Amino acid sequence: MNNETTRSVDFVLTLLTVIHGSIASIMSTIVFFIIIYHQHNNRIKQEERITLILCANIYISIFLCSIILILLNIQTLLGDLYDLNFDSTPCVFLGYINAVLICNLYYGFTGQALYRLYRIVYSTYRWFHVYWLYIIAVPVQFIIACLIMCPLFFRHDIIYIPDLHQCFIPNHNTLGTIWIIVFMYGLPILCLLVIYIHITIHIRQQSTNQTLAVKRRQARDFVVIRRIIILNSILFILGVPGMILLVINYVTGNGLTLNYRITWFSFELSTIVL
Repeated sequence: MNNETTRSVDFVLTLLTVIHGSIASIMSTIVFFIIIYHQHNNRIKQEERITLILCANIYISIFLCSIILILLNIQTLLGDLYDLNFDSTPCVFLGYINAVLICNLYYGFTGQALYRLYRIVYSTYRWFHVYWLYIIAVPVQFIIACLIMCPLFFRHDIIYIPDLHQCFIPNHNTLGTIWIIVFMYGLPILCLLVIYIHITIHIRQQSTNQTLAVKRRQARDFVVIRRIIILNSILFILGVPGMILLVINYVTGNGLTLNYRITWFSFELSTIVL
């Protein structure tokens, strides 16, 4: 692939990322306001309110992720077209916020799964079903995401990447890349799988004399957990091509930034699916 073709592919991927990000941000905003409208204009049970709060948290996270990636990729487009340099402290901070918001989105799905776990396995612990507990959990989750990603910021793992015209973790930074893979992607998916297995075992061990209403509720929660895992799998699988290119670039010593562009493109595409 010659330089001209590479530049064309880079430009098209970045442009499509901006377009997909715009669509995702609009869709997530619409869904968020539908959730708010439904919650304030209908008499619903506390359990349903908690579910809506957790869903609203997901769509806020999608909106923020989409907006930050739109800004970053517009910056990339300007850099590609006019060869601008954006190397600065705000650029590094923006790269950190990008990592935090993506991390926050993944842990938001984990929060949803935990609530289903409490409803099915620990239904007798009433304080797990308090509405305000989940109101507080939303900002706490964001703080946790900030703390998880802060070593990348303080270790200066996030730096300016000239060919990408963004600040993020470069291909050659092994520790930073492993940190992202393990704590941003791996840990949430592992938690979801553990929760899913735990709920499955619990339901199968339940006695047959349960009421029909309880069985139906458990079946619904079980389906929701499975859907959450599928959605997370979509996010993860669509990020695999970028990860593969990252490994190839690291092994070969290639400095190309195509893996980042593919990763952002696939991530924004997956948020539309969500």
